[in-house]
Amino acid sequence: MMRLGVAALPRNYELIYEALSGQMPQLSRDLAALGPEPTQEALDELGIKHKLVGHSALAADRARAEAQQALAELTTMLADTLARKHVFNSQLKRFAARLASDPVATMSEFADEAARLRDAAGRLMNEETALRATIETHSQRLGELEGDLEESRMALTRDRLTGLPNQTALSKRLAAVFETQPSGRSAALVLATVEGLRDLGEQHGGALAQKVLSELAAIFRKTIKKNDFVARVGPQEFAFVCNDVTAENAEAIARRIHQSVAELAITPPGRAFTSETLSLAAGIALTPAATSAAELLGQAELALTAARAHGGMQVYSSDIEKTSGKACVPAAA
Repeated sequence: MMRLGVAALPRNYELIYEALSGQMPQLSRDLAALGPEPTQEALDELGIKHKLVGHSALAADRARAEAQQALAELTTMLADTLARKHVFNSQLKRFAARLASDPVATMSEFADEAARLRDAAGRLMNEETALRATIETHSQRLGELEGDLEESRMALTRDRLTGLPNQTALSKRLAAVFETQPSGRSAALVLATVEGLRDLGEQHGGALAQKVLSELAAIFRKTIKKNDFVARVGPQEFAFVCNDVTAENAEAIARRIHQSVAELAITPPGRAFTSETLSLAAGIALTPAATSAAELLGQAELALTAARAHGGMQVYSSDIEKTSGKACVPAAA
């Protein structure tokens, strides 16, 4: 970033990282095309174009400003048209009053008044037509801007590579679980790490890692129930929120997820007759053992750490916490 003269802004760090990671080839090409010392405006245009999370606020601000400008133009045009309508109405009233007070006015005087009214009506019609066209154009653009704003909102809660919800969305979902969960019912949080996914990208390139991530996202969506939840919360980390389950149910779900990952055969480029596989470690925590979303997340993280150390999966228990020597509330909570 120093070599390119790029400011040390969080959104610039994200842009440079994504361009260098190899997972967004077009972004890499677009950044290279900017040449040395790209302007901040050009960098922001790239971030918005490729829908990077760090640039979603900029995209939303731009769409909001454009919408405000369009509404201001419509307000001005409507005010001008209304003023001209008042003028025309006054002319029409004067003409009607003159006819009532002087019914024997000469034909030339009558023709002059009628011509002025005709011209005023013509101008008014032209302005009405222009206003209608402008309203239609701005309405279409406002619809597009609404879509842009929705994309910006989605970027804040969606993982760009898989389309799954992200860490922010998970935090909201866990908070909702504790706010709305009926008494006596239990939900489970399963944190899982797909072992080998990072190595796969480093050895065979970002394109293959992206393909595998997309396949995993599709598998995970199919593995859980319709009303359950799955998010990508790290480079190779995923989270599942399962409603109305016992510890045994949650373990069965984790085993099903583990099996689906193990069955995924990956064929690296140039190796048509060989394939590689991935494995999964999972930590499980249940809501009855936690008093808050942060505590539940902390318990699941401890269980995942234990699962990665010993293989397979682990359900959180007080013994795991004692062994780890860590509190259950994560530092970022």
